[in-house]
Amino acid sequence: MIAAVILVSAAVVFASLGPATAEPVATGGSFYVAPNPLPTRANGDLIRSEQVRLLAGLGTPLPVSATRILYQSADTRDVPIATSGIVLTPTSPWSGPGSRPLVSYAIGTHGAGDACAPSILLTSGVSLDGSSTPVTEAEALSLAAVLARGYAVVVTDYQGLGTPDGHTFLQPVPEAHAVLDAARAAIRLGVTAPHAPIGIWGYSQGGGAAAAAAELAAGYAPDLAVQGTVAGAPVGNPAVALQNVDGKSLAGLTGFFLNGLLASHPELAPRITGMLNPAGVDFLHATADQCLSGVVLHWGFRNTRDFTITGQSIMDTLQADPVTSRVLDGFVLGRVAPADPVLIMQNTNDDVVPARATRELAAGWCAKGANVTYANIDTPPLLPQAGIVGHLAGGIFSGQAVQWLADRFTGLPSQPNCP
Repeated sequence: MIAAVILVSAAVVFASLGPATAEPVATGGSFYVAPNPLPTRANGDLIRSEQVRLLAGLGTPLPVSATRILYQSADTRDVPIATSGIVLTPTSPWSGPGSRPLVSYAIGTHGAGDACAPSILLTSGVSLDGSSTPVTEAEALSLAAVLARGYAVVVTDYQGLGTPDGHTFLQPVPEAHAVLDAARAAIRLGVTAPHAPIGIWGYSQGGGAAAAAAELAAGYAPDLAVQGTVAGAPVGNPAVALQNVDGKSLAGLTGFFLNGLLASHPELAPRITGMLNPAGVDFLHATADQCLSGVVLHWGFRNTRDFTITGQSIMDTLQADPVTSRVLDGFVLGRVAPADPVLIMQNTNDDVVPARATRELAAGWCAKGANVTYANIDTPPLLPQAGIVGHLAGGIFSGQAVQWLADRFTGLPSQPNCP
């Protein structure tokens, strides 16, 4: 979600080029299509990799090599799947103690279409989504801040971005799997030692993915030496966040979520489509291959009650149905305490992810014995009806997050302060 302003700015700049000069970038081609059955045996195993040229102007003072990867992960039912990503490694030797640390970077909301995948955008510069809206990579500066420390970084595309299957937007289990298995894949690529210190980082959708990875790491990936997780504005309850943006600039995110539900739970298709009127079906289909800039431009400030047969919002409709409500309940974080330290960063006046929900997540973890540092960011409310400015304001403090991870990598104890 943090990417929206930059993505929309790019859309405005590049829209004037027209289709003749702003050609869409091929969505990865055959690289992203895995053999069936998968040739790998374990989650994190590499299916294939290729050296790629990183987009100029990433902003890091260090030379960086880039490798696109396709690796085995697992979906929400633990079925093996192919997931893509990109590994960024400073080419200069690591000069710190021990092995080079590795950060598994969970991206914020990019979209639902393959053109939105960061492993494509970091090498292409500009792509066009299914609505011919330009999209560019908005998280390059945060990535540069991590790379500038000499750390290796692996960025997962998550399930269904780049690869042919649908993107399971805001679903914690497959997102956590993708983040953790990306770290395994980077280690198997050889960018650092098997027992190198691992950090997890994410904001917004990425904050939720990072938080989910923190919850699952000890049980799902005990082979990873996770030292800490940075979770900024984590989406710990998708229904709350999506209800919060309904009628605002990010209203179209609900379309990403519906398409993700159909990808992970295809048996719900008749039930979900039966909730939608013809305009809602159009909304569902249109958002399936759009990126964030596309849904902001095409669906911003729409009310999803216009898309249901009952006149309720889509999230209210899903929560009123006992079957879909149970599925949504399974997407709520906080049932498992992370085994390793967590830094939560949250703007008090976030207009997408309510601060109250984030405090409740942190307090719940603390009650279960987790080591939580809660960094309260207090910016004044700015254009609250736009539904994005306060959210973006909370994402500009990457320096604090990088230093917190650096302290974990060097073995310094964290300073928990449960809210």
